[in-house]
Amino acid sequence: IYFGNKMASTGYEIYQQKLQLLQEDVLVQTEEYFWRIVALEKKLNTLENYISLVDTLQKDVNNAYKSGLVQRTDLLKVQLKRNELDVNKIKLINGIRLLKQTLCQHIGIKYDSSFTLQYDTITIDFPNFYDFDLNYIVENRKEYKMLEQSVKVEELQKKLVYGEYLPQLAIGAAGIYNDMMDKTTTNGLIFATLSVPITDWWGGSHKIRESSAKVAAAQYKLMQTSQLLNLQINKALNDLYENYYQIQVASKSVEQSKENLKITQDNYKAGIVSVSELLEAQAAYQETLNNQTETICNYKIALAKYLQATNKYLK
Repeated sequence: IYFGNKMASTGYEIYQQKLQLLQEDVLVQTEEYFWRIVALEKKLNTLENYISLVDTLQKDVNNAYKSGLVQRTDLLKVQLKRNELDVNKIKLINGIRLLKQTLCQHIGIKYDSSFTLQYDTITIDFPNFYDFDLNYIVENRKEYKMLEQSVKVEELQKKLVYGEYLPQLAIGAAGIYNDMMDKTTTNGLIFATLSVPITDWWGGSHKIRESSAKVAAAQYKLMQTSQLLNLQINKALNDLYENYYQIQVASKSVEQSKENLKITQDNYKAGIVSVSELLEAQAAYQETLNNQTETICNYKIALAKYLQATNKYLK
């Protein structure tokens, strides 16, 4: 009875750990959906700015064509680019709507077309701030604690099996009181029985060895999981550093492509470069802005996963 109660208590603790783990998974997935939507919305904003540039260019080229300063092929190139941007805009709008619907379904609310996300300026911290003692973190991970409890359950189960095949001693006492013809007598009796399970001893020894093997298997799984969790944490930290440095590279690329676009625009006005070169410079600038947005949002997702891996997400 004692070991059975202990097993029930341990099983409840495992259930609580599983529940907390599930809640954390839901929150991290929610944050990932959030940043995916942010990335697409920022890309849409970049695309709309790009469309404004192309619209202005189209007006200039159209006027130049009417004046006989450029060929029709230059105008067609700008018009084709404008059509391409319209298609990309539709794709982004559909992607944003689909992700919002997915997020609403994930968090259990009804989707509405007016559903919007609120967020302040996105800040990026250097990953050193998130370094932790890995050995301490592993031992406090919910997965590790659940397996620790599983080892405990197997050990208790072994004790239960072992107890079933031990000799059992029963002690009892009885008293008899007689009152006949004004004479009373009192008798007492004490007895003990010893039960030795012989008939199933052979099968019992196999069950005991089987329980010992299950304990050993649970301990090995705990050790193996500890190593895997350590690897997972290191990978999460590497991903965090990688995304951080990708942001630095993307930011430099934005500055360089912006400068290149300005020079190309000036050269186009001076008649030094063609429409194709200007369109190419505009496309390169948009691409670097999109890459910067992507790396920032990927960093935020990587940060959430690292905090989850280090058991710090909800703390």
